[in-house]
Amino acid sequence: MEKITDLLKTEKEEKNLSPREKLLSFEKEGKFVFHGSSDSIEILEPKQPLIFNKQSKAKEKHGEPCVAATPHADIAIFRAIVNPRNFSEKGYASSFGVNKNNTIRLCATKQVLENIKDKRGFVYVLDISLFKRFSGMEWRSNQAIKPNEVILVTADDLPRGIKLINKDFNPIKNK
Repeated sequence: MEKITDLLKTEKEEKNLSPREKLLSFEKEGKFVFHGSSDSIEILEPKQPLIFNKQSKAKEKHGEPCVAATPHADIAIFRAIVNPRNFSEKGYASSFGVNKNNTIRLCATKQVLENIKDKRGFVYVLDISLFKRFSGMEWRSNQAIKPNEVILVTADDLPRGIKLINKDFNPIKNK
């Protein structure tokens, strides 16, 4: 993985938009999907997606190796900042998803919400034509992808309304 040293200047930056405003404007165009990460990455390579199985208490393969992305900029911002690398200590848990009415749901523990201020990450803006829809919030590509744009985000770019959850909370089970 090569690190990105220079973030590209774009027309949107020249209009003095915040990082979140830039990402939301890309989202409205409908031509892009987004990948959030705490890592600075030059080329996104397919990786094996994993899902946690509560019964076996283990991570299991979830489809073929891919680059995963979302059409929801706010989910990518959340994933760029709220992740195990930024919160490696005990008490970390988060959840994200899309409700039936296509609104996003973001949840995190008290530990995360109290220690989020200095966290940052990167959102990768990716050409949607390179992806296939996997679910309502996830698109996948089986090829390595160079981002159209890389945007540095901080906790200030997170949307409002992140719900507080307990460490053992399972939002899907408790719906």
